[in-house]
Amino acid sequence: MKKKFPSKYIKKGAFKLHSGEISDTFYDVNHLLTSWDELYSTIIHFIDSTMEYYDTYVGIATGGAIIASNFIPYAMIKDGEVKGEVKGDYCLIDDVVTTESSIREAIHIIGYKPKKIYVVKDRRKVKVLEIISIYE
Repeated sequence: MKKKFPSKYIKKGAFKLHSGEISDTFYDVNHLLTSWDELYSTIIHFIDSTMEYYDTYVGIATGGAIIASNFIPYAMIKDGEVKGEVKGDYCLIDDVVTTESSIREAIHIIGYKPKKIYVVKDRRKVKVLEIISIYE
């Protein structure tokens, strides 16, 4: 069973998201990733417990790259390019998905689709890609 996103990392107000959308809720994943318990006991364990192994773990900067760096081998997508090397079946990891644009861009940069896509929090209204959210 998935855990609820920890309330201490949810902020209320008016926030402009990376997608350009305005939201009254902000999921502070970067702050969450500094918590050893949340990062390892929930996020890393979740990906590990799927019992699927990948030739490469690819994270989208910044949050996804922090998570992917806990697996070997890993690469990251930053500044419109791959840092490191993507080989074989890979999984793609991001922090929060709202519009799928950063995930689609990463797939385009790599050149082929991942075996799985993991995100810490899925807040999409329109769901086209199959994405596994770690927190509900």
